[in-house]
Amino acid sequence: MTTQNHLTPVQIDRYRSGLASAEQAAQIQLHLRHCPQCQNALQFGQHLCDQLAPLPQLAARLPRRHSRAVRWPRVFAAGMATASLALAVFISVPHLASNNDSYPGSLSPQVADAVQNIEFYQWLSNHPQVLQQGLQNGNPA
Repeated sequence: MTTQNHLTPVQIDRYRSGLASAEQAAQIQLHLRHCPQCQNALQFGQHLCDQLAPLPQLAARLPRRHSRAVRWPRVFAAGMATASLALAVFISVPHLASNNDSYPGSLSPQVADAVQNIEFYQWLSNHPQVLQQGLQNGNPA
């Protein structure tokens, strides 16, 4: 390294942190003796590290944010809404069938799916904690 070529920030950081090999450290020291620009960069980095050193202690003092607690009224309301929807579908299916002679073809795909999976919706309304656990694990349903 000559004074014409300046040290890169990575080289300066490796030297400052002690990660440079003995040979690299010797070359960097030689360069730093003759290059005021690299000396300034080294001093700036050391000053910056000194200023940032208290941050981990300050971060440890901050109150911990707890994950969202289960809000049972919302979970209960969601379960009740699901049960109400399932009940409305269950009640409306015979009414739809009485208006049309072709019972299986008269249902929309959404209503047919809801009727077919009514037990799941009832089970889900009785087990809101499973839904909450799925949401916490990143599984939307």
